[in-house]
Amino acid sequence: MKKRKQDKGKITGELKGKTILITGGAGSLGSKLAKKILEYPVKSVRVLDIDEHTLFRLGKEVNDSRLRLLLGNILDTDRVSMAGNDVDLVFHLAAIKNIEISEFNPIETVDANINGTINLIKMAMRDKPKKFINISTDKAVEASTLYGTTKQLGEQLISWAGEHGFHFTKFATVRLGNIIETRGNVFEIWEEEKKKNLPISVTDPSMKRYFFHVDEAVDFILNCLEHVNRGEIFIPKMKNYEISTIANKISKKQKIIGIRQGEKLEEELISNNEKKRAKENKKMWIVSPYTTDTN
Repeated sequence: MKKRKQDKGKITGELKGKTILITGGAGSLGSKLAKKILEYPVKSVRVLDIDEHTLFRLGKEVNDSRLRLLLGNILDTDRVSMAGNDVDLVFHLAAIKNIEISEFNPIETVDANINGTINLIKMAMRDKPKKFINISTDKAVEASTLYGTTKQLGEQLISWAGEHGFHFTKFATVRLGNIIETRGNVFEIWEEEKKKNLPISVTDPSMKRYFFHVDEAVDFILNCLEHVNRGEIFIPKMKNYEISTIANKISKKQKIIGIRQGEKLEEELISNNEKKRAKENKKMWIVSPYTTDTN
């Protein structure tokens, strides 16, 4: 996977002197994003997360007085309001992400992934940050799982917010594939199984997935900042890998466990319908909201 370049000058212009809120900022991707942003001359970075242990660990890893660690839930409107007070930029990563957990906990998943996003949008309506980036997933394309469905609705909410009247805040979504270094990913599971000398679990050898390194994902998110305008969806050009090819590099000892409820053999980064209203360059697609003229 080829490393993508950052345009540091433009990113510095977007971040300099800004107060930034990252929801879910103590997670695998969120913490990397927070650390990267702190390399720039920002005023402060507020990390709002429900997990006290990952917040504590992030605080131990980062010795920077500009980092603010906020314990809280995006469903708590008072906490969201406090966290968002006087912020300039919002990166919304907080979500219930595990497919199996979300399928067995549908009310909690809908609550966190949809109502939590609504709370953040309402906060932006009050506090008027300059830009708001929602982080989504390829599971939102032609969604077949509850998790994917909630993220699809989240994308629609952000596009609506960007399109209908909140001109003081520019909204957009960044839609990513699978992030290799995140907690609970297939590589982590395979490593644990390999350490125990067990066959690694493969759902289906013909399954294909889009993969990104976490540093690539962070760079892509920050490079999108300058383009945020009216509810667009930014989608990186990512390589599609066959699971069996990757699994064979980890271990030849494998067991086929079958696909989980709602899983697809092959995910899509962008739907055919979205391609009709998207602008495309070498690095990404930029999908405009339905009512935006792409001409």
